Amino acid sequence: RDGKLVQMVVERVSSELQTMWIEQLPIFPMLMSNYHIRSAYNYFLEKKRGEVFLAFHGLDTRTHFAACLYSSLVGAGIRVLKDDHPYLIGTHLTHGIFNAIHHCKISIPILSVNFGSSQWCLDDLAEMVDCKRKIGQKILPIFYKVAPSDVKTILNSNSFGRRMLRQKEKVQPSVYERWKQALHETGSFKGWESQNGVN
Repeated sequence: RDGKLVQMVVERVSSELQTMWIEQLPIFPMLMSNYHIRSAYNYFLEKKRGEVFLAFHGLDTRTHFAACLYSSLVGAGIRVLKDDHPYLIGTHLTHGIFNAIHHCKISIPILSVNFGSSQWCLDDLAEMVDCKRKIGQKILPIFYKVAPSDVKTILNSNSFGRRMLRQKEKVQPSVYERWKQALHETGSFKGWESQNGVN
């Protein structure tokens, strides 16, 4: 089932990302034989850095689902950044991740039961939502073994909500409200549910 979900995500992301105009030309392979054109093209690709930012937390996603999704996206020729990407190593991590989020076209938060227990992931998600508001960046959430309603409405009656509510005592009220608002908005976005495939 996870394999089918990964395939659907890769197909959707591939269709959302627009290729560069030069890549659409029938003579693209021939153009790449020219050193100057190839150099300019590679320089532009390097400046783009990433097209997709992947956010997740916990072994339930890191070692299985997220790893499979990451390798499938990369295998489809999509540049993907995540928190342990070499581009971010050696930078001030929070600034580096926020910068990476801002430079990606699509953000994919994998919202699992453990997502709400990570202040890091909650900060990333709030930054993604800010980018959506300010520059129209796409957010394609994956609700991995949690219901969108559990993400949208934080309640003590579900595992996701209980983990999120524990954060309330650890941070400033304004920070908690920012996270809560980001979760509420994300729970309303179209994405995927791992339990039944499509949302």
